[in-house]
Amino acid sequence: MDFTLGLFLAVVLSGLIWLVDLLFLRKKRPAEARESVVVEYARSFFPVLLIVFLIRAFLFEPFQIPSGSMIPTLRVGDFVLVNKFQWGLRLPLIHTPITQGSPVEAGDVMVFRYPKNPRVDYIKRVIGLPGDTIEVKGDALYINNKLVPQKFIGAFNYKPEGQGAEGMVIPTKEYEQELGGHKFHIIEFDTPEAQMNFGPYKVPPHSYFMMGDDRDNSNDSRFWGVVPARNIVGKAMFVWFSWNAEDWSIRWKQIGRSLDGAS
Repeated sequence: MDFTLGLFLAVVLSGLIWLVDLLFLRKKRPAEARESVVVEYARSFFPVLLIVFLIRAFLFEPFQIPSGSMIPTLRVGDFVLVNKFQWGLRLPLIHTPITQGSPVEAGDVMVFRYPKNPRVDYIKRVIGLPGDTIEVKGDALYINNKLVPQKFIGAFNYKPEGQGAEGMVIPTKEYEQELGGHKFHIIEFDTPEAQMNFGPYKVPPHSYFMMGDDRDNSNDSRFWGVVPARNIVGKAMFVWFSWNAEDWSIRWKQIGRSLDGAS
């Protein structure tokens, strides 16, 4: 079950139990009698559940990075805080916009409901805005026929996460790009076979073209299309915790990293 739906049902159920007791059962209960355990728990947990639900639905939501497609910016085991109101508030569960909010910018890191399966949340970087024309030629990215410049940082010791200590290290280069005032790092395999061409493709209205920072190892808009505005969950703001499950350690350097600046 979807966590938000489960939390909503818990709020409704505890609230109903408390309300029924308040309006009907309490009047019939002798003054010296104690309320039932069920009512006691409902009365105690309802305010807490309601506050958590409202914060998660309208303000902030935690999100755990499920894959390595955003390396080097984000790694598997990173927990990020997602801003739910900056791009406009949406009603929980039905996702209907109720406020406009500020516009999405190229370079933002977005959490969204995967268009092929809206029950699954993805996280990628916004590359193309509505009306933009996107084209990829090998390791070169073009937006509206203009090459997005990238600054070479150096070799990157890349090993696909989840392969353990024996995983194969792939020759990879790290670059810095800038979009919409956001500076960030990307990585690309240093092998011609990994390069691919895409486009040109014009982003439809009310949609966004997404790519991972791990450019040659990302399942993104080059393969399944754009993200409709109705699928937006929120803007990823910073890493609040980072856990490396492969060696059971905390990645202290990741904690507190803002996703609005340079990597």
